[in-house]
Amino acid sequence: MSDIRCVLFDIGGVLVDWHMSWITSEISKQFEINEDIVTNAFSKHLHDLDSGKINEKIFWQKIAHDTNSIPLKENTESLWDIYFRKRAKLNHDVINLAKTIKEKSYTIGIISNIEKITHKVVDDWKVLTIFENKFLSYQIGFSKPDPRIYEYVIEKLPFDSNQMLFVDDKESNIDAAKSSGMNAIHFTNCSELEKSLFSYGIRI
Repeated sequence: MSDIRCVLFDIGGVLVDWHMSWITSEISKQFEINEDIVTNAFSKHLHDLDSGKINEKIFWQKIAHDTNSIPLKENTESLWDIYFRKRAKLNHDVINLAKTIKEKSYTIGIISNIEKITHKVVDDWKVLTIFENKFLSYQIGFSKPDPRIYEYVIEKLPFDSNQMLFVDDKESNIDAAKSSGMNAIHFTNCSELEKSLFSYGIRI
């Protein structure tokens, strides 16, 4: 029988319906840059933004440099704020599921690759208050799937790693969590998540 005592959720793609391709698509359209080029630039610099090594302004300057976009280089708006507010939506089914898990006396928390701007947006939605533990990449200095972020979480929580269950929509993050000793579920939708939780003894 599973001995799960703590369930940890990702934000983007799990608690919030958000996909990185949405912002690369928006940037591609607004600044008339080939989307594959934008996506490649994101892949190169996103971890530095998520881990707090650079701020949003520097991030866009690097994207502008890599895509040879003068209009993007001259941009002064917070594009993360604009497009995240425009496209992202709360996944109320998963949030309600998390609330139910908490009511059943499990500890719930977050492990998320997120930068300061989108954290503020989600904070504005007043959804993070139900989670007792929040491990946010830009505050910690590491981002998934870097094993150090999972090691940090395991060190900070009063549970053994095998008592933790992590829910994320990216397989690379799931694999890294499992390698750290955590249990993990690859999120696809809420109904499948309920079934997976049941297999760990968490009955909703």
